[in-house]
Amino acid sequence: MRYAFKIGDELVKVAPRSLADELVLNIGDKDCRVVFEHGKEGRCTLSLDGKNYESWVARDGDDIYIKMSGRYFKVTAFDPRAAAAGASVAAGAISAPMPGVVVEVLVAEGDEVVEGAKLLTIESMKLQSTVRAACDGVVGRIHVSAGSEFNKDDVLVEIESND
Repeated sequence: MRYAFKIGDELVKVAPRSLADELVLNIGDKDCRVVFEHGKEGRCTLSLDGKNYESWVARDGDDIYIKMSGRYFKVTAFDPRAAAAGASVAAGAISAPMPGVVVEVLVAEGDEVVEGAKLLTIESMKLQSTVRAACDGVVGRIHVSAGSEFNKDDVLVEIESND
């Protein structure tokens, strides 16, 4: 079975190759041996193909935040079936994945956008991420502005689909 994760703005496909004696994951197109040891207060050791990384991990709902080698990563498990189901409930409504603050609004109402276009930059837990269009369409309504705070699941932007 294949899984998909968003790491920053990149979608990465992961598939387990071996779960017996050691964990081997196919990440992108490369097989990696993975060892993950939890410590106290979010501290952990991650070993990829024998190279050890001191890291810290925090979780917020479906999102996992990782600090490793002086860099910060947001990892989100992505289930296309769940996304499709959610899209049918509120077609074109893009909701906040976590609480945070708007750093920058990158579009205006009436702008035409394509699927994957950058709409907003948001910040949560001192990490910035990009909110992207889920479909081709026209920006119908923007519910936030730069500096405004929002809660998880608040509607940030509505896209009127071209379908």
